[in-house]
Amino acid sequence: MRVSTLSVLAAALALQTPGCLTAQVKLRELPEVARGRAERLRPKQIAALEPFWADLSLDYEDNQKFLDERIAAAADLGDSVVPMLLEKLTPMQNSDAAVDLAGNCRRVLERLDPTSFVDALAELARGNHGTAKSEAIILLGFADDPQSVAVLSDLLGDAKGWHRFHIVRSLRRLRAPGPAPKVVPYLGTDDRGLRKEVLAYLLQAEASAVAPTVIEALSAEGDDRLLGSYIEYFAACVRQDAAATEALLPLLDRERIDWQDTLKLIQALADVSPRRFEPTVRKLYELIDGNDTSSLAVSAAVSLKALGDKNGVSKLKRSLDEKIRRRKREASLYEQRARLLYATGAFDDAADDYEKIIDYAEGAAMTRRAYQGLLKSEARRRKIQNVVKHMRSSGMSPEEFASLAAEDEPFREAMAHDRVQAFLKQLRKSRAPK
Repeated sequence: MRVSTLSVLAAALALQTPGCLTAQVKLRELPEVARGRAERLRPKQIAALEPFWADLSLDYEDNQKFLDERIAAAADLGDSVVPMLLEKLTPMQNSDAAVDLAGNCRRVLERLDPTSFVDALAELARGNHGTAKSEAIILLGFADDPQSVAVLSDLLGDAKGWHRFHIVRSLRRLRAPGPAPKVVPYLGTDDRGLRKEVLAYLLQAEASAVAPTVIEALSAEGDDRLLGSYIEYFAACVRQDAAATEALLPLLDRERIDWQDTLKLIQALADVSPRRFEPTVRKLYELIDGNDTSSLAVSAAVSLKALGDKNGVSKLKRSLDEKIRRRKREASLYEQRARLLYATGAFDDAADDYEKIIDYAEGAAMTRRAYQGLLKSEARRRKIQNVVKHMRSSGMSPEEFASLAAEDEPFREAMAHDRVQAFLKQLRKSRAPK
């Protein structure tokens, strides 16, 4: 066998033996038993994989659709082909085709529960062959096993280039917070791609313990394209932290983040900022004063309420009320007030405003948003008759209702009601091909 290690033999034996190893086999006999069984099965493995080698030697980027089908078909052969696929991770020839074959064999192995052969992957990842090392590091990210985390963490110290990048990516897949103190210093590197991957890992691992280092990195970050990732990390991992808040607030003063990230930051401050933190309160009031007909002002008011200041909601509502009195048919004003009312739990009043938007809508997109808000408001009021009425008038499809239900629990509960189900049955029947 080209890969004649004890770990691969043991993996082969475990994969090819139903149930547990019989008690009659002693530990010292395991290599010989594994080798014998693997050699007996090898002709069948060769025959099964022979139709795939040429295809799996193609460049994946240039043949992705075709190769995805072939990779899936190879994976359907089952665990018995794992040993031969593992061998191919170490190219025997110095050619592009051999390297492509290694990568595509790894893609097959991803589908075959890498946890069951994690010992072999650990050995390859610790080895010196560059291609095999890279492919094994990637596969360890699909092996949900403590050994995977331990091996990847150990490799971090000496890792360079793509190996380092793939170690961090594999740790992200495993959502393993333990190695975070070893990973977070890479936020200080000049490699933007690596910094982005580190932030994605810290978010997935919910690595709140390293927040002080992330705060320092944010203050020094020179690439505006990564600021959204910092905001997502703090929103998910940090609560009532003055230092994090002081690092984030300057992003609201400069044009370093786009509108969507600004909205996410305002919403994040409701959790990241300490309650009644004066710099946050001041900045959120500035947003209300300067954007009182935008979603930014609504989010600022809602965040202020979460931080213990209800005056922002009252101030913004008074401002919107006054504008609506003077511009009674301006749908965008009703939309902002409806969002504010909905976000603060005033579902009755929000429903009224959503109906006004439908009356004065300025386009199909606004009408659709209004119906969605109206349906969610009525679901929270438990007004099933109203829910059915608005579903009927919305013109939405059963698939669109299902999509809304997937993201909104109260509407999902309303969808289960007999009256709603009867309407949906009727709607599907009316839309069925004649």
